[in-house]
Amino acid sequence: MKLLLHAIFLLLTGLILSSMAWAESPFSHIWSGFSTSLANRSTEQRRNAVIAGQALDTAILPPGGVFSFNELVGARDRDKGFVPAPHLNSSGTLDETPGGGICQLASTIYNAGLLAGLEIVERHPHSRAVAHVPPGRDATISSWRKDLKMRNPFPHPLMLRITSDDNRLTASFRSVAAKEFQVEVRSRQIPLEPETVAGRSAGTGQPGARGFSTQTRRIIRKNGVETSELVSEDVYPAPSRIIAGGGE
Repeated sequence: MKLLLHAIFLLLTGLILSSMAWAESPFSHIWSGFSTSLANRSTEQRRNAVIAGQALDTAILPPGGVFSFNELVGARDRDKGFVPAPHLNSSGTLDETPGGGICQLASTIYNAGLLAGLEIVERHPHSRAVAHVPPGRDATISSWRKDLKMRNPFPHPLMLRITSDDNRLTASFRSVAAKEFQVEVRSRQIPLEPETVAGRSAGTGQPGARGFSTQTRRIIRKNGVETSELVSEDVYPAPSRIIAGGGE
């Protein structure tokens, strides 16, 4: 009994000290924050996003350091708790992939990085527009082939924080010094109408959907001076409108 009470005492002491350490953390200045909705996401997608977020939470980017989503999260193995979930593949269709759903986390972090002024080293758009962020503001992850990498160009270290609840997924960057500039991200969208094609076999066809061509810019304002940076130009093809055919 005494050993059990002692173990409980040590556990509680550790939790209290950990809380005090975080309260006194030097990373007290919030540089950016971005949140996305978890509505309409499956239980498996949410689980995968939370597991990946735990691997990334409190990651520190030293001056000149590069954040790599894949290096920090590693392989999306079942041993780590990742489960198969819907994933938008390069063909624009959904398939079940271990770790499906983590792209929403990558997109959330990407937007927080844009607002924090991080330099974008590597980022890939999805093959189709996604619901949780506007076109031009997403980031897809695919094993070791597609990564999200961002560099800290500032003389101060930055810390990434990841939080989530039943409704929202949030990423923020914090620093030891106050942020001395303001950031605005603008995306210009040009709608792309679906191409109409005839199906080769009898069936119900496919209604098609609108795609987008986007141009995303980042505007930074500091000491009354405004600079504009082209971040990306992306194309999200419109899924074809298929008219049911009569077979060959």
